[in-house]
Amino acid sequence: MTDFKKPDRLRSAGAILKRSFRQVRSTCLKGMTVVQQKTQPAIKYALQRRKPIMIASASAVAVVGILIGTQQYVQAHTNSYYKVLLNGQPIGEISSKQLVEEAVQAKSAQLASADVTYQLNDNQVAYEEVSAFNKSPDDEATLQALNSGLKSHPVGVKLVVGGKTVAFFYKQQTAYEILQRIKDKFVPNAAAKTQVKALAFDTAQASEEPTRVVKSVSFEEDITIIPTDINPSELADPEDVFKKLTTGNPAKRTYTVQKGDCISCIAEKTGVPSDVIYANNPWIQDDEIKPGDELDITVKKPVVHVTSEEEVTEIEVIDPPVEIRKSEDMKVGQSKTLREGKDGKKQVTYRLVKNNGMMVEEEQIASQVLEPAVSTIILKGTKVIPSEGTGKFAWPVSNHRITSYMGTRWGKLHKGIDMVGDKTIKAADNGTVEFVGQKTGYGNVIIINHNNGFETLYGHLKSFSVKEGQVVSKGDKIGIMGNTGESTGTHLHFEVHLNGDLKNPTSYL
Repeated sequence: MTDFKKPDRLRSAGAILKRSFRQVRSTCLKGMTVVQQKTQPAIKYALQRRKPIMIASASAVAVVGILIGTQQYVQAHTNSYYKVLLNGQPIGEISSKQLVEEAVQAKSAQLASADVTYQLNDNQVAYEEVSAFNKSPDDEATLQALNSGLKSHPVGVKLVVGGKTVAFFYKQQTAYEILQRIKDKFVPNAAAKTQVKALAFDTAQASEEPTRVVKSVSFEEDITIIPTDINPSELADPEDVFKKLTTGNPAKRTYTVQKGDCISCIAEKTGVPSDVIYANNPWIQDDEIKPGDELDITVKKPVVHVTSEEEVTEIEVIDPPVEIRKSEDMKVGQSKTLREGKDGKKQVTYRLVKNNGMMVEEEQIASQVLEPAVSTIILKGTKVIPSEGTGKFAWPVSNHRITSYMGTRWGKLHKGIDMVGDKTIKAADNGTVEFVGQKTGYGNVIIINHNNGFETLYGHLKSFSVKEGQVVSKGDKIGIMGNTGESTGTHLHFEVHLNGDLKNPTSYL
């Protein structure tokens, strides 16, 4: 590389001029005659005063010309470029900053497209502008050094719920997918095809599928996804995070059924709502549990809560009203249908608010009768015969609570219902006491014939208050609740028979 400096250029130009004048003077003297040479001093004297001016002028012109030419030449062959510094250390020279910037952008794009996202560290590259004569920087070598020397670090996102960091992920999409899964869990995507039952509506009565429109879905908690530098060792498994957010990962809690237990009793004893017990133990049918059964009573405590608002429109059946007419010519308990009623239809719209899929609020916001119902007209007798039942039963126990319903229990048919409450047992309707004594499995039993096709049975009694053949009225005391026979605790076993066939008592009480 040649770098010209001004003092050297001036000295060099002056030396060239001196040599040129000496050569010219010598040549002129050689061609003169003796006379000419003798007259030369006079001429020399005449010219001597002007010679310095001429020489100086010629020298100046020559020097300026040389300087201008030299400067133009140097400028034409001088290149400007940049020295590149990476993290404070020089790595080469580059002809254009744009080449470096494009290389950095390409490196960033390459890192961002990888399975694990990395980000280039900030403020790594700096420049120094320089110029040199007849030099071109090696762009390729500098870019290779830049590519291998750029430093990066892993980046991702953190999921923050209620101000607390829950998990770290490489991809923002992973966090979004988990949150969407949670919404879908409690507000399924197949909403339009899902039949929804309003709190006050029996789907068995619906004549058409309801339509469901989800108006809004939101999280109660403040949830944010924030870009951040990450440590790969802190990354969370998406499935674990989903489970934690929806259940709270509670420790499993169990309860072993004891003698005399019922679902409501266990709920009261453990403080766990009955709904939770049923949900955790779907194998329970008709409240049938026995000593030794193990129940899952784990209460989930989700970290996030999804609130949804829906509008459900359905066609409901309007039950025909019943018009009762009385007749003194017919005995109490006898009736006759004079006109069959006809169901009506109405379109009803409900606003439903749910929290994590559980109904918390229901409001009927619209109702339109599509087809009015036609009333049923029934003629009922009012003539009373003391030994005959009315056909309408009263509860045989005051302050009753059913502990077991009719159905299969422990592999056998449970023929009636069990209940607890006040210890006094009462006749469910008018009738004649047909049996007082003991029966296998029932212990102490009373059977009342209501003389209208119905019979009622009262089992596991402690004692009797009536005799066989005695006429009783509805509500009369007939015995005391006990624990005789095959019994798991003090309670009343109650059965209803109609014309010899076993019936479910809850259909008549």
